[in-house]
Amino acid sequence: MITRRTLGLSFAALGVTASSALARSSSIAVPLTIGERILMDVSLNGQGPFPFALDTGAVVSGVKLAVAERLGLSPLRQVRLNGANFPLYSVSEMVLGGTVRQENAALFGLPGERLGAEGLLAAGLLTTYDSELDFERNEWRVHPEGGADRTGFERLPSELRARGPGSERPFADVVLDGETLRPVWDTGAPRALSLPYRVGRRLGLWRDDRPFGSVLVTGIQGASDQPGRIVRAGRLTIGASVYERPLVLVRPEGHPADETFLGLPILRTLNLSLDRSERSVWVRRNGLEPGPDPRYGNAGTWLEAVAGGVRVATVSPGSPAAEAGVRVGDIVQGPGGLRGAIDRLGGPTGAQRELTVRRGGETLTMRFVLADYL
Repeated sequence: MITRRTLGLSFAALGVTASSALARSSSIAVPLTIGERILMDVSLNGQGPFPFALDTGAVVSGVKLAVAERLGLSPLRQVRLNGANFPLYSVSEMVLGGTVRQENAALFGLPGERLGAEGLLAAGLLTTYDSELDFERNEWRVHPEGGADRTGFERLPSELRARGPGSERPFADVVLDGETLRPVWDTGAPRALSLPYRVGRRLGLWRDDRPFGSVLVTGIQGASDQPGRIVRAGRLTIGASVYERPLVLVRPEGHPADETFLGLPILRTLNLSLDRSERSVWVRRNGLEPGPDPRYGNAGTWLEAVAGGVRVATVSPGSPAAEAGVRVGDIVQGPGGLRGAIDRLGGPTGAQRELTVRRGGETLTMRFVLADYL
């Protein structure tokens, strides 16, 4: 077993000094389980293993509050992170993938609703040393002495960069509809590409005359007040790899996240190699296809609760609801309040739906068929 000391907030958060055992190792391979999340088995104080998600968009590592309480982890103090307070727990020993052991670690206690795992391993797991993420072999490889074989890989304009305290994260250039962007390469992001509102507006992706799917934007601090938009872009280029007509998320105006994120549905098609000495990202296109398109409401509406009942807040042009004549401001009729109205409009593609609304002094009934209209 490989031993690693002085871990502090991470081999998954802050940069650290290698133990002599890790420094003598030329290469270490750790198995992963890759699906909607990248999962690694992690044992805490001899208990587990627990599935932890590898999240290169995260700057600190953490564990579900419920797991910390169940294991009786000792709280060190409360720490403020991204405007919220979180407990920091002491862990005497962590074992990653049955291979790498860390002593005297610390993990943030995190709400578990959106982790998709029992804990979180931040970007420092990949950026502290030369490191590879191999989606074909389902493994993470770390090279403490450097010297990774990058035959067949392409170096991108890129950097490893920290934003405040915590892990350095990988950033590398992509080209979306002719504009060069430098997103965070975020294995924890479920969307192919996620843009802040200002970038979406600049690229013409947030326009009321352009078809969109309204979606709730969620994160570690909860859900957005206003919906974001799923839109169909023209072309995404990453080095020599080209992705035609990807669906991308544009976050709503005022959303606190102001960075662009390249997410797992695209990243899984690229084996990654991070060069610590050059602080660069290398890629090689593998044989995997992009992950499934993100889900969005296939009626094409967004509903909200108001004093008068349930109001149609948005209607996408070209959607089934728009073609049937549904308009913004219509008040939805029927039982069950907001939840009931959403349920009545949901369902699989091809399902027939009927919507009754009040518009001014009229009551109108419209029928349409749910469709993947983007």
